[in-house]
Amino acid sequence: FEETEDSVRVGDSKRIMKPFVEKPVSGEDHNVYIYFPPSAGGGCKKLFRKKNDRSSEYFPEINRVRRDGQSYIYEAFLPTGGTDVKVYTLGPNYAHAEARKSPVVDGRVLRTAEGKEVRFPVLLNPYEKEIARAVTLAS
Repeated sequence: FEETEDSVRVGDSKRIMKPFVEKPVSGEDHNVYIYFPPSAGGGCKKLFRKKNDRSSEYFPEINRVRRDGQSYIYEAFLPTGGTDVKVYTLGPNYAHAEARKSPVVDGRVLRTAEGKEVRFPVLLNPYEKEIARAVTLAS
């Protein structure tokens, strides 16, 4: 593992430049960090399971990845214009997608008057449906 001021490299893989995402290997662990390059002000945005109306917090002083003995996955950060899309599958032949305001934007969760998170249906194109199918069949 190699870390520089603006990138990481795991093993013989290619270098991943900041901004990048650091995710726990366990999908049940929602403590995801996004590290930003010095040219963008640096720091780290910590994403976590929703607590009241918050799901992220920015820490300008954190610029190095976690070294706590846990295993993490590193991947390039994909800018989405402030929207997250979640795809749910029910077997290989059905996929449903919903969009929400990304917690990366300001850390706040948009909620309805009833307290539910605001989400919008997303129509998947044939290629996206095929990806969902392939993921389902691979697991």
